Amino acid sequence: MKSHCERDFRITPLLVLIAWLVCAFPLALPNNVYAQGERETETGPPHRPEALQDQINKERAKGPIYIAIPVAYRYGLGGEGDNDSYCSPSIRVTNSSNATIEELIIGIDYWTTDGKPVGATVTRFSNIKVRRQDTHYFYQLTVSYCRGIEGEVSVVRCVYTTGENCSSAVRAIDFGTIPLRLNAR
Repeated sequence: MKSHCERDFRITPLLVLIAWLVCAFPLALPNNVYAQGERETETGPPHRPEALQDQINKERAKGPIYIAIPVAYRYGLGGEGDNDSYCSPSIRVTNSSNATIEELIIGIDYWTTDGKPVGATVTRFSNIKVRRQDTHYFYQLTVSYCRGIEGEVSVVRCVYTTGENCSSAVRAIDFGTIPLRLNAR
């Protein structure tokens, strides 16, 4: 039987070889193996991965934020005539951008197709996630029927959770129960 020292002596070179392979193998790989994206070229500088903060703070393309009134309801106040009912639009905001909306405040002025004002609303939406929508209900307009009404949207405030202004990304939908247009101010 072999002594304890002889067995350790034979295993030691094997352990050294394994340790050397584990440590030296990553050093033998090209510089861009761990980087994602374009390959290194001989003419240009080597690709260096960007810092995470640089990636986060980099200007990104944002998508639109849609405002629409797809449905409006007619409610009665218990009387017999048209004066006892009113129109209540459902204001829907859809976040099609790639960032969460922290706060969106909009004002909508409503009028009939012949130019008579019939009401106004100010609405605050908050924390609308990417590819989600939110709807606010029950704004009372001074008309009995919901047909023949148009709306003009004014963006009071729009902020992404990153702190960036999103007012320029807001789009009003000009079809639906009450067609909307964006105020050009």
